[in-house]
Amino acid sequence: MQKDRIEASVWAFGVGKESWLIEHRVLMGDTARDEVWTLLAAMLTETWTHESGAAMSLMRFALDTGFATQEAYAFVRSVHDPRVMAVKGVARGAALIGTPTAVDVTQRGKRLRRGIKLYSVTVGIAKLEFYNNLRKTADVLEDGTTVVYPAGYVHLPKVDAEFIQQLCAEQLITRRDRNGFAHREWQKMRERNESLDIYVYCRAAAAAAGLDRFEERHWLELKKQLGLPAPPATFRQTEILATPSGGLVVSDGRRPARRVVRSRWLS
Repeated sequence: MQKDRIEASVWAFGVGKESWLIEHRVLMGDTARDEVWTLLAAMLTETWTHESGAAMSLMRFALDTGFATQEAYAFVRSVHDPRVMAVKGVARGAALIGTPTAVDVTQRGKRLRRGIKLYSVTVGIAKLEFYNNLRKTADVLEDGTTVVYPAGYVHLPKVDAEFIQQLCAEQLITRRDRNGFAHREWQKMRERNESLDIYVYCRAAAAAAGLDRFEERHWLELKKQLGLPAPPATFRQTEILATPSGGLVVSDGRRPARRVVRSRWLS
């Protein structure tokens, strides 16, 4: 989010947190006016074509609220789309994405009926994972043609040098405070780092959609929905349903067995 534009990237994530940059857009316009927000809202209705030919829509839509904060809050309220989540980066935290907090409240602390929730994103966690993944290289099998990508591999299309420089705009350094204790922090090596910030929030959106909890059966079902080869017969039949909030619900079709716990104090 900038004064004269909104920048947006579409990232896709797969098995082993392998990632693909699908596209990057720069929506020019004064963020204090409605026109540029209308362009952003249109992305919610778009689809992107998977290599199988299936049309895929956005599962989550993370919106940075660090600049033009009130306009960003108003956008989240106006679209009425549970996939849209307001986010704000924080330097430190125990998890990539924190518990959401209500930001629209009255002076007495009462939540407004049409209030929104704000998710804090620990940017350092996502940046460290991303830079570690950028160092990974693909392998070629003995046949000399089959390429194998490691878990976490980052796929980038043909993008300009400025975009790449923005992705690599920061470095992790160690500082010592006045008491001599060492602290690690991220330092910008150049002024512009928009593409890196956008990736961080896309990664947080993927985490909110369940990426870090996905097991093999989740991916098998998603492949099936895209028309890819059916899962092996050794896997138990599962049902994975997309929820309105952009996550997945998994069911194996079995009801949990009733469990009775007896106390040793009862005769």
